[in-house]
Amino acid sequence: MKKILFVALALVFGLVSCVKDKPYPGITISNVSYSPTAVQADQPVTVTATISSFNDFTAKVVYKLNSSEKEVAMTAGTTYTAVIPGYPDGTTISFYIEASNDDVTMKSDVKEYTVGAVQIDYTVLRLNELNGNDKFIEIYNTGSDAINLAGVNIEKDGAQKWAGTSDINIEAGGYVVLYSVDVQGDHPELPEYMFFDGGLSAKKNVRIQLFTPAGVSIDDFNLTNIEANDPSMIPAPASYSLNSDGEWYYADATPGAVNVDGETKLLGLENGPTPPPTPDYTNIVLNELNGDTKFIEIYNKGELDLAIEGWYITKDGNEEDPKWTADATVVVPAHGYVLLYSADVQADHPEHPENLFFNSGLSAKKTVRIALYMADGIERDAFERGTTGEWGLTISNVAPQSYARTPDAGDWKLADPTPGAANPATGDDIPQE
Repeated sequence: MKKILFVALALVFGLVSCVKDKPYPGITISNVSYSPTAVQADQPVTVTATISSFNDFTAKVVYKLNSSEKEVAMTAGTTYTAVIPGYPDGTTISFYIEASNDDVTMKSDVKEYTVGAVQIDYTVLRLNELNGNDKFIEIYNTGSDAINLAGVNIEKDGAQKWAGTSDINIEAGGYVVLYSVDVQGDHPELPEYMFFDGGLSAKKNVRIQLFTPAGVSIDDFNLTNIEANDPSMIPAPASYSLNSDGEWYYADATPGAVNVDGETKLLGLENGPTPPPTPDYTNIVLNELNGDTKFIEIYNKGELDLAIEGWYITKDGNEEDPKWTADATVVVPAHGYVLLYSADVQADHPEHPENLFFNSGLSAKKTVRIALYMADGIERDAFERGTTGEWGLTISNVAPQSYARTPDAGDWKLADPTPGAANPATGDDIPQE
């Protein structure tokens, strides 16, 4: 009888072992970002992400506007995308991505932006020193302004390990030192938000990436071949430190202070560090002028948000009397606009920022020269209407149409007004008499 029982059990276990493993139902959501990062009034925002699953799935962006939630389906391509509609200045939008298959639903971390908020230039932040012995990561601010690190985040080997809070400011030329939770007991004086999850090794390949709150990469330390170094340097005797020449070296640890230049260069690195992108101010142009509703539009045709503090606009060739000068808050977002109204119509735009009115009129029926100058006095762009070189002469009235580059940053034409939005693709010739 026992023999028969053993055979039966063997058959049962044999049948179980032949059952095909159920496919892994997991979904991964990574590389979540949105564009533009400096969102202007009524400007749509494109959300992108990399999403993968063994099974068929659907994905959507869920965003919160005030107390209500809305959804936008994502479409597949090289990455998955969805567009959140434009909203007025001051609107705060928080969103996450939700992906579902038959077995599981996954959600990404929540991201947030405020329409019309002043853009922070996160590109001045740098990974500056990494230490696998004392287990710290140092961030350095190369810029001239303090930066709040709320939402700035760090990934290790592709997984997020730390996200900044509004409690953390990094001064111009200053440092923030984050420690691993593995050594939290050694630093009882530090608050919880100054520790990153996981460890940090001095003897293994490692990738440390620094991201903006919008998910844009700022800096990337990617050690892929530590064995390329002298064996006496494994494990690292001290820190991986950014030298004054912009390269990574082995150097003595200086957490929260100026790095000392090392003598032995770190080998086996890929994809970093990268220098900040070089601003190309030729991307800033006058884009639309309207003498009826009296506005001037500035456009940035490049890929980098550009601050234009000190830039100014003149009218009718009078360079000694600027009609508007940009202050430190004026940033022209990548593929975005800054809209200026005449002080003559300021009462019609009580919601418009005080610093975005120019001190002059603007006519739809006169010869005119409007010029945009950089802070150093170099003329960046200009618009002229009239053939005689005399300004302020009465000629044909083009109201209500605009003088507009068609399309954005293209040739000057006469077109329907589109203040703060994309210009038409084509237009009519501008009458000069």
